[in-house]
Amino acid sequence: MPTEETTEVDLEEDFASSTSLHGFNRAMVAPYRFLRYLWILAILASNGAFAYMFISMLQDYFKYHTITDMTLEFADEITFPAVTICNYNRVDLDLATMEELQYLSPMLYGSSMDEAALRAWLDLPAADNSSSAVNSTSATTPTTGFNVADIIRRKGFDLGIGSRGWPRMVGCTFKGQLCNSENFTHSYSVYGNCYTFNGDRSSPLQQTMEGTGFPSSNGLQIILDVMDQFSTETVSTGGHGEVGIRVLLHDQTEPPVMDSQAVALAPGNHAFMAVRQTRYRNHEPPWGKCGELQLVHYDPYTLPACLLECRSRHVEQACQCTPYFLPGTATPCEPQPIFQCVNQVLNQLVAGELKCDCPIPCTMTKYGASVTYAGYPNRLTKKSYNAAYNLTPDYIRENGVVLDIYYDTLNYQKISQLKAVDSGQLASNMGGMMGLFIGASVMTILEVAEYLGLKLSRFCTRKQRPHAINVEPAARKNTTEESTKSRDIFFQ
Repeated sequence: MPTEETTEVDLEEDFASSTSLHGFNRAMVAPYRFLRYLWILAILASNGAFAYMFISMLQDYFKYHTITDMTLEFADEITFPAVTICNYNRVDLDLATMEELQYLSPMLYGSSMDEAALRAWLDLPAADNSSSAVNSTSATTPTTGFNVADIIRRKGFDLGIGSRGWPRMVGCTFKGQLCNSENFTHSYSVYGNCYTFNGDRSSPLQQTMEGTGFPSSNGLQIILDVMDQFSTETVSTGGHGEVGIRVLLHDQTEPPVMDSQAVALAPGNHAFMAVRQTRYRNHEPPWGKCGELQLVHYDPYTLPACLLECRSRHVEQACQCTPYFLPGTATPCEPQPIFQCVNQVLNQLVAGELKCDCPIPCTMTKYGASVTYAGYPNRLTKKSYNAAYNLTPDYIRENGVVLDIYYDTLNYQKISQLKAVDSGQLASNMGGMMGLFIGASVMTILEVAEYLGLKLSRFCTRKQRPHAINVEPAARKNTTEESTKSRDIFFQ
């Protein structure tokens, strides 16, 4: 009858001789002992190498490294970007009244000015009784009844005809068709009034042919008069000292951030902007750092929207008001706090002294442009403008800006953040290492599991079975001989 020890040995021999793990069978059937030892050493070395590779692959996987995949996609049509335009001058001198300029003087010039000081600062003649806006007078600097946003909206940069009788936007065409100020939507920025073309996210315009940079092309052309003669800004008191416009190409879902992202265009130039669209796809943690926050004033989440709300929170906390160019629900900022407090907070944000927790979106579309310039206008164009608008050549050169925006090729770039090692690749790599070093597969793992299960089952059975106590039988005694010996002893 086989003993338990014999059964255990049979189990080990059966597993070693029948398993698909490489080397075990040779270690059992090798004809010489030294060959068996060599096979055992080979098995141990192979399993050690596999264990090392297994740990290395797990470590690489849990480092969550990523790779970047860049592809260029061609399309029959492509979404045209939203185009936002601002002027460096926030308030026009010919439209604002003297009272309004006095009210805005702390924001524009750093301190409150009376009428005499303003006229000297702006090189204006003494007050008279004419009906010009800048000849409205006030004995004292007004402090109530005005609103910064309202004044800038009515007396600042405007694309329409307005009260002057002639338009600031001299010409506008898209895909060869005329456009006007009604095709633009208004917004505020640190530059005052801004206007966005193609800002409707529900039905953005498409470009279906490659552009060439001419009005008859498939892009957008705008001709602007910056009207520098009506500037009220000066760099010496923290204003804008530049002449021209700022242009930003952005996605329809993003609010424009003109001070940090826009391109500056100077008068006397024809700018050609060849658009480049890039679509990003980023990974969430732990592989990437993308994410989304629930914003108060914008939907959906975008990085520019988050940055604007972050600016607003810091400003409202420090200044107890909301400036006209930021979202918020606090009391609108007066000119003095804008100059003394708001600008200081914005400078702290730029310097990194104040932080914004704005994660990168997991998907986003960005627009860039290759900008080239040509002088504008030439001799005959100056003559035609002079005849049509009674504008001198010097005025056109100092105030005229022509802008062409178009795709020169109908393609876009896709940049995707991919896992350097995903779960499928990890399993594949482990399978390859198992096959290379120990000749194992998933079925082999089942074999090992079966063997371990049988071992455990027999161990538990042996523990639970009651143990029998072996008692040696007593030797049979010769009673006759015992009796004789007893009598002999007795009678001695």
